[in-house]
Amino acid sequence: MTRDPVYQHSDQIDDIKEIGELGDLPYIKYLPMKDQRPPARKKTTKKSGFSHEHILAELAEQADDVSTFEFTYKASRHERAWLIDSLGRFYEQQWLDDVIRMIKGGKEASVYQCTANQTTLENFIAAKVYRPRRFRNLKNDHLYREGRARLDADGSVIIDHGALHAMHKRTEFGLRMMHTSWMQHEFQTMQILHTAGADVPVPYACDNNAILMSYIGGEGFAAPNMNHIDLDPDESIYLFERVLENIEIMLANDRIHGDLSAYNILYWDGEITIIDFPQAISPNENRSAFAIFERDLTRICEYFARQRVDVKPHMIAADMWTAYQHRLTPDVHPNILDDQDDEDLAYWKSISNPDGQ
Repeated sequence: MTRDPVYQHSDQIDDIKEIGELGDLPYIKYLPMKDQRPPARKKTTKKSGFSHEHILAELAEQADDVSTFEFTYKASRHERAWLIDSLGRFYEQQWLDDVIRMIKGGKEASVYQCTANQTTLENFIAAKVYRPRRFRNLKNDHLYREGRARLDADGSVIIDHGALHAMHKRTEFGLRMMHTSWMQHEFQTMQILHTAGADVPVPYACDNNAILMSYIGGEGFAAPNMNHIDLDPDESIYLFERVLENIEIMLANDRIHGDLSAYNILYWDGEITIIDFPQAISPNENRSAFAIFERDLTRICEYFARQRVDVKPHMIAADMWTAYQHRLTPDVHPNILDDQDDEDLAYWKSISNPDGQ
């Protein structure tokens, strides 16, 4: 088995320098995260003649505070402000102690390797930090947002008509809400799939502008994506079957990845981890679901065909889709339906999921 050299993402730094001043960052309310907080670090003090007030003052000085958040990663001034704003809450809540390096840069988010706090019982933790809302390409995400519940900063479904109207009109407030919903949707998808046994990172916490998850890789470098890996023949067959098992787990849990390829699968020690779920859709509530599902299967099969695995993506996609009682061809062409019309949406749900399950 041979591997391409693990590539670095330092070229993304130039893009991040365009972010601007911290004041341009969108305001997203910090979450309490009571259920997500790691066990509190126990403070110890020596028994002495110090007064109670002195001990309280000493403990206050030991407490982690965002003002003391210093990290090893050499970031530009603007990126540093962005990281402190996005990860400061996690530092205060003792999820992480240090940001070591960027391991993946992207248009919508960058991922960083962090030193985990001792209370997490992990050596490292990964932080996916979303770019400020105004730098995300929201104009093309309507394909994935169709049929998806709008989520607020607590991960709850938004029912306020004013907020929903603002999101539909893409006002400044509405765009902030859309950004939050996009991030919360990824976090909840990871929670669902991890609970179901899929090979995804463990989702630890979601707050402000970032998601914390388990880190995949070694101390010196992160796991590469599969597109940079040449597999042995026996390993190719095993991992192909494992990917198909994960796709079935997603389908059984009302999820389609939406952007699945060898680029979004990490390889480490003979095992896979599927990543990046912000665009995940429901097979029952999106009129383009099968086309997106088939595209995912085709991209996966293209990679494994290069690894000398005999695959037939269209047949696999159709068999898997119909096995879960989804229709290959709807009774009405989706293009004539209006995704903003309640009657059209109700009709589409009735024909795409006739059993109401």
